[in-house]
Amino acid sequence: MKPSASATIVSSTWVIRRLSAADIDERWLADFQRWQEVTLVYRGASGDRRIAAEPFIDDWSPDERRALCRELAAMAGAGRVWAAMDGESLAGFAAISPEPLGPDGEYRQLKELQVDARWRGRGLGRELMAACVAGGRAMGARRLYISSHSAIETVSFYERCGCAPACWLHGPQIELEPFDWQMEYDLARQ
Repeated sequence: MKPSASATIVSSTWVIRRLSAADIDERWLADFQRWQEVTLVYRGASGDRRIAAEPFIDDWSPDERRALCRELAAMAGAGRVWAAMDGESLAGFAAISPEPLGPDGEYRQLKELQVDARWRGRGLGRELMAACVAGGRAMGARRLYISSHSAIETVSFYERCGCAPACWLHGPQIELEPFDWQMEYDLARQ
């Protein structure tokens, strides 16, 4: 994979680049380790948040990986897709959908923010979130809408990044992922 050079962020360990559709083929996620062992999740509404024990392993099947690659490639032009690369290895990625959401079109949806299991806990997620914040602002959004996995570690990550419970709820996303935790990030924050 040879990502486009625009919007490049370089750290001491990885390089984050904005991708074009041509950078993402159906095998792009073939070696990505999505694997997450979930034990505790959040349930209830934001004002009545409860922790529940619902252990499972979250991963993608080969078909889900290919479908996600097609979705990301389609989103890359008008939206934003970033890849965090460690040499030739994909360490993480993030994507923002181009479609305006919300009553006044003030939202853009953060569709993906994924860090390979081998790279978690090193600050890469925060750098990808920073790219999403900058990208959302560049797209003219006032807020990012996040339908977060309900695992307590995932929700806690977004909260540490400054996300809060969503003020507006995106009905089609809730139908698609009824157990996700609906959050938002106010792009007016400094």
